[in-house]
Order: sequence, then structure tokens, then C-alpha cells
Amino acid sequence: MAKRHHAYTSPFAALMGADRFDFATQLAQQTGLDPSQVLFAYLQITASVAGAGLSGDTARQRAIDQQFQRFLNDAQAAD
Repeated sequence: MAKRHHAYTSPFAALMGADRFDFATQLAQQTGLDPSQVLFAYLQITASVAGAGLSGDTARQRAIDQQFQRFLNDAQAAD
């Protein structure tokens, strides 16, 4: 039986869509940040990972998600 691999879906994909501010507001409420801080951090992390030389879109997105989750966890712990 062949294994089926499903494409990776980022838990933060909504930050790249039309409803990004609503999602950023939800994340901000959970972490004690301002929505603009959430959006700016996501963009900063995305830019830094994009230049990190990771091969493959999935590896890059997973690295972005891991770093952004760490950022959110740190913000929530500091709140």
C-alpha cells in the first residue's frame, strides 16, 4: 500500500491572505501584542528565512512557522 503525502499547510497561512488582519488580531489577543506587531514579526521572520538558503518551499515554510511560533510563545510568556 502506497503512503499518501499531503502537502504541508501552514497554521499561519491566513497571515498571507485577505483576512490577515483579523487573524493577526486573534493572535495578538492571545499573546498580549498589538496586531501590527504580529504582522511585522511575521514579515520579518519570512524575510530572514527566505534568505537562509533553505531548499524547497515546504522546508522554508516549516522554518518560518517554527520561528514565528517561538515568537508567539515568547510574547505570551512575557505577558
